Parts: sequence; C-alpha cells; structure tokens
Amino acid sequence: MTYALTRASPQSDFHSTTLITAVVAAVATFVTIVMGLPTWAAFLGWVGYSISGQTTREGAANLVSFLLGLAFGLGTGVVIEFLTPALGSAAAPLAVFGVVIVVMSLRSLSPINNPLAYFLGLISFFASAQMSSLSLLAMLGPAGVLGAVSAWTVSYLQSRLQQAA
Repeated sequence: MTYALTRASPQSDFHSTTLITAVVAAVATFVTIVMGLPTWAAFLGWVGYSISGQTTREGAANLVSFLLGLAFGLGTGVVIEFLTPALGSAAAPLAVFGVVIVVMSLRSLSPINNPLAYFLGLISFFASAQMSSLSLLAMLGPAGVLGAVSAWTVSYLQSRLQQAA
C-alpha cells in the first residue's frame, strides 16, 4: 500500500498543532521571564483571548474584556481597601457583589460581552495577591496582552498549516 505525500494525515495535523502550540508557549514564557512579567498572567490572557469566538475580531473583543476585567479588579481592590476599616469582613463580599453586577450587565454590550473574559481579568488581578496599584495593572496588562498575542499566533500558524495541506 502506498501513501500520498500531498495530503497531511489527521495524526500529523494533531502533532503539528501540538508542536506549534508548544513552541509558541515556550517563546511566550521566555519573553515574560525576560520582561519580568508573571508567566501565569500571560497564560490567563491566552485563555481570555481564546475563551470563545473563532475570529481575530472576537479574540480581540475578548482581550478587551479581559483587560477591562483587570481594571475592574483594581477598582474592586480599591473599594475593598476603602471599605474594610468600616465594614470589616463584609467589605469584600459587597465589593464583589458590585463588580459582578457590572460584569454581568455588560453581556449586552457587543462585542465586549463575554463575562468569562472579564472574570479571567478579575482572577488575574486578585490572584496576584498584591495591593491595588497602577503598577500592578501595568504589569498584568502587558502579560495578558502577550498571552493573547501568543494565542493569536498559534491560531494564525495553524490556519497557515491547514492552507498548506
């Protein structure tokens, strides 16, 4: 039996996709280390970009939602810090209630209407476990953008691979 060399097999597509993703992830990790950015935040940006949608436009809208989630995290952190002296342990649940109302209300604001991307931004902010500051936002934002660019790169390279097959 002979095999045609002009068409890639599903197995080779599987392995090519795996290799492309691994190489891009390794490069993204290297860049975050060199830039002094948290690698985990870059991967949250990657997931935020990819969480829904199939097009670059949808991914970009998800990235905007992710970045707004970071900003909402900063605002929520400031509210918690402000309210804690007066409300004690009730400050955080009240602030979270407020930010979730805002995020869920944005479902109607197309194209930046992906609550999961907003929540990933919030998670990124609070997972840092640091005090609210613009410098924290200035560190997490670029890391998330780097992750989103990495996700786009994988998508682009995979589409080029499929076109070549």
